[in-house]
Amino acid sequence: MRITMICIGSTGDVRPYIVLGRELKRRGHDVKIAAFDTFQEAVEKEGMRFQAVSGDVKEFMASIMKPGVNGVTLLKQVRDTLADIIDPFLADLEAACDDAEAIIATFFGQIVQSIAEVRHVPFIQTHYFPMDRNRATPIASAPGQRAGQAWNKATYPVGYLLISLLEKYYLSDWRKAHGMQPRKLLAKPSYHLNGHVVPVLYAMSPLLMPRPVDWGANIHMTGFWLDDQSAQDYQPDPELQAFLDAGEPPVYIGFGSMVSGDMGETLKIVLDAVARSGVRVVLAKGWGVEETDVAVDMPNVFMTGFVPHDWLFDRVSAVVHHGGAGTTAAGILAGKPTLVIPFGGDQPFWGNRVRMLGVGPKPIPRDHLTARRLSRALTRLVSTKSYQVAAKELGRRLRMEDGDVIAVDMIEHELRKWLRQEGRQPVLVPPPADTTLEG
Repeated sequence: MRITMICIGSTGDVRPYIVLGRELKRRGHDVKIAAFDTFQEAVEKEGMRFQAVSGDVKEFMASIMKPGVNGVTLLKQVRDTLADIIDPFLADLEAACDDAEAIIATFFGQIVQSIAEVRHVPFIQTHYFPMDRNRATPIASAPGQRAGQAWNKATYPVGYLLISLLEKYYLSDWRKAHGMQPRKLLAKPSYHLNGHVVPVLYAMSPLLMPRPVDWGANIHMTGFWLDDQSAQDYQPDPELQAFLDAGEPPVYIGFGSMVSGDMGETLKIVLDAVARSGVRVVLAKGWGVEETDVAVDMPNVFMTGFVPHDWLFDRVSAVVHHGGAGTTAAGILAGKPTLVIPFGGDQPFWGNRVRMLGVGPKPIPRDHLTARRLSRALTRLVSTKSYQVAAKELGRRLRMEDGDVIAVDMIEHELRKWLRQEGRQPVLVPPPADTTLEG
């Protein structure tokens, strides 16, 4: 089948889609990925088609990941970011779906689902963090990760009402132009489309968060979609290899695609904390740090550009990062104690899960980060035996999962079911026995 996959976000959002697309392509599907143009080379390198969407990913991430942004202000940031590009943005998404026989998308309100609705093609929603009401955790970007079950459940209807209000701003005219009724204000996600129930796939492992019992039957956990091929041909910089060989395994510190706030100030805090704690560190530049002019001349610090996580994390003692879903999973997969410095979005959720699972200390939000707090946390991170034991065991269990394969099994199963309900016969590989990770 010709499948268009739409992913609006940073590397941590797009990379799992490349992994998923690789498995779909291996099974004979024609895959197109629509994302910001930064990711064109990575997608086409895998032999998949690419459709660029309007906008700048660094500006987008800087806007929505500002320290202190909460669920309400996040939506304002998204609205303001889209204000000048909404028409070409929607046109690009439509163009990406011109030849699609099925559409898969990360969550971005009802935009992509509306495109699937008007084109009468199957649609599958995917998530990297909880976006369906449950007792265990609040909706992404909501404060109060440990406020209790009543708060957790209450955040979802409030969150979806705010999302619906935002959609009135950017989607009403588009729907009217396509002969569709305007979206009603909704207090929950709409999973009904042209007489079908929309399947939802969570690229999460139940080892990190058990599947909530109050989720509907159309919602599935598949396990993480992790890249196990990025290090196959990787050859490290000789200086990096020499640093790794010169002493005890260092701590990895990196904030990936984060470009929000003053990243130069963040780097100064990190270097001060490293000096106080005395730990050896591999410091990844990432999108934000690479643009700073802070000089690093410390014998216990090696600053590097991109290094595949699956290669580097096997060679460090612990990891410190922003708490993106993919980076969190990669660190735990490698069996490493983890400290999360969340900037916003779903990152507080992952920081809290790390703490609750006993694989690392309490997260330090970026807007509360100081050299003193980080120095103490680094010391605890590398010296607490229980973190090492818990991370090693959880990593061993996580390595037994095969999330991308399970996800594609489920995608093919759901597409087959969708098309047969319409009296159409899809050409798909027969589904295996139930392998969904629901427990």
